[in-house]
Amino acid sequence: MASSDPSRPATGYPFVPNGMHYPPPPAGSAYPYQAPPPHQPINPYSYNNQTYPNQRAIFLRRLIVALLIFTGIFFIILFICWLVIRPHFPEFRVTSLSLSNFNVSSSSSSVTGTWNARFQVSNPNKKMTISYDEIKTSIFYKSELLSQTMVHPFKQGKRNVTNFDAEYGATSSYIGGRTVSQINSDEGRGLVSFNLRIVADAALKVEGFWPRRRLLRVYCNDVEVGISGNGRSGNLTGGAVRCSVYA
Repeated sequence: MASSDPSRPATGYPFVPNGMHYPPPPAGSAYPYQAPPPHQPINPYSYNNQTYPNQRAIFLRRLIVALLIFTGIFFIILFICWLVIRPHFPEFRVTSLSLSNFNVSSSSSSVTGTWNARFQVSNPNKKMTISYDEIKTSIFYKSELLSQTMVHPFKQGKRNVTNFDAEYGATSSYIGGRTVSQINSDEGRGLVSFNLRIVADAALKVEGFWPRRRLLRVYCNDVEVGISGNGRSGNLTGGAVRCSVYA
């Protein structure tokens, strides 16, 4: 029912008689309703690109992940094997060293003598054998080389102890005037120290694994020889000397 108050604004839709229409908006005025969006052409390839990603990129990602997993598993297996095997380097000792025909010439700054050394090698490993294919050993006075020789190859089993001998010889080998003076001084005290070196090409073998080759460097320092009264012979004093082993 319509309100009788003329000052109250009218509500609802205006009545339009049948067959009548609103006049069109004046020229130049804005369209009163929102225009529909312009027609967008459909790219036939965009759907495929979004639905099917680059197969080559997926393959490369999967390959990288697989390689990382494989590398991680490989190093974990190596670490477990190391924990089980616990490889250790062999232990070297000089158990005897004798000197004979020893002579130091001040006039020619040379040395003559014969050294006979015995080494004891221990393999402390429970699951590893060691093969020594080439062994070269040398004897020094301080840093001055006196003589060197080769030793026959040998093989060590698990928890094995092996002894081998080495003979060094020098005949009028030049050593320099300063070294001659130092040796003569040590002879006066009745005690001369020598340094022995070993370089060995060794193969470390664990059952079920390929052997690993290592170049072992053995340093036996301050091996003291007591010189007799005539100064031409002597023997090791103070017991066996343990050597340092590096690879």
